[in-house]
Amino acid sequence: MVPSALADTVDQDNIDEAKKAESQTSSSIADLEVQLAQLKSDLQASQIKAASANEDYLEAAAELKTATTAAADAQTAADEAAAATETARSSLGATVVETYQDGGNPLDALTPYLSSESLADATDTSVALTRVGENRSAELQNFEANQAVAENMQSIAQAKVAEKETAATNAKNLKATADAEVSKASTALSDAKSTRETLISQLATQRNTTVELETQYQDRLESERQAREEAAAKTAAEEAARKAEEEKRAQASTSPAPTAPPTPGASPSQSPSATPTSEATTTPATTEAAPTTTEAAPETAEEAPEPAPESAPEPAPEPEPAPEPAPEPAPAAAIDIAQTAIDTSYTFLGVPYVWGGESYGGVDCSGLVMLSYQAAGVYLTHSSRVQYGEGTHVPIDEARPGDLVFWSSDGTQSGIYHVAIYLGDDQMIEAPTFGVPVRVTGMRYSGVMPYVVRF
Repeated sequence: MVPSALADTVDQDNIDEAKKAESQTSSSIADLEVQLAQLKSDLQASQIKAASANEDYLEAAAELKTATTAAADAQTAADEAAAATETARSSLGATVVETYQDGGNPLDALTPYLSSESLADATDTSVALTRVGENRSAELQNFEANQAVAENMQSIAQAKVAEKETAATNAKNLKATADAEVSKASTALSDAKSTRETLISQLATQRNTTVELETQYQDRLESERQAREEAAAKTAAEEAARKAEEEKRAQASTSPAPTAPPTPGASPSQSPSATPTSEATTTPATTEAAPTTTEAAPETAEEAPEPAPESAPEPAPEPEPAPEPAPEPAPAAAIDIAQTAIDTSYTFLGVPYVWGGESYGGVDCSGLVMLSYQAAGVYLTHSSRVQYGEGTHVPIDEARPGDLVFWSSDGTQSGIYHVAIYLGDDQMIEAPTFGVPVRVTGMRYSGVMPYVVRF
């Protein structure tokens, strides 16, 4: 035991220095944690920007494909018109030659150009040749019309080619922009990782702990932060979907107002009352019990309407609950399609992320979706923005396996930058971003669209 006299003395200065160091460390830790959060935010922003640039490129590529197809169709039409023109010219030339060179009756070769009336009137060759001149003029008009069609089709083809070239130029520029965003995002990711490691090391030193423990601590903080953000985003998305559905129902409820005309249904309800009266008229035809029957008749007339309205409304509400369970068994084919798409998507697990990729050599988000549903017989465009409009919109809180989930930078279709396939239980499969292969992961609700798309 060390004598108290030999122990280091602690004065007020030592205490003040310790408190100051602790305060500086706490401030430094708070600053470092803020920097980590900002780095994460910057990284996500750069990834979204890069993904949006890729979507711009994919849309331009789709337009280029459409323009190319249109140009090919226009060129085919021009070729067909030119061929028809040449046929008309050849036919006209052959007819003229046959008319003047045939040693027989010239009217025989000219029969197709003469009506039955002209054959009866044409008594000599000079009259027949006059008729030929008239028909020759008509043939020339047809020839000129075909020639005009050919020239028009050719100009359309050339316009489509020019449009295609413009689209190709735009696609190249957009692709260059996308590549630049990829490079920037990749650099940001690398810088963020190295900076994070440095900051965590500093935090470990200041807190007198290990880098491993500090990393675990920071990861837990990040997970908790993301969980809070995701919970809030999920609630917001579901609320947005509910509001949209309420607006649809409100619009639908206003439109049925014109269905008031079915009031003629009330007149049929009066016809039954007419029926008892007819029965009453038949009863007086009977012998003496007319008064008693007239009293009994109204009673039965009163009793009859009572069960009638009860039976009518009761079956009506029952069919309404019936449709609720019906939707589940009904989409058997849809379930098969969704399951086939999911099964196919699993075959891409581990495949690298590649801009515009659509093979096992590499896929992007919409490429994965396109190939997965293609295997199920559903053919989609290679663009998440376009895919959002190619199916049926369903509120996100009603999502089921196989539905497509979309993310947007501004909540609109034009701002969509990512798509994934929902697997159920808050899980999804996606081709996330560069450097991350196809994977199964938890749902992310930050930036998610309020509707999923179903096929």
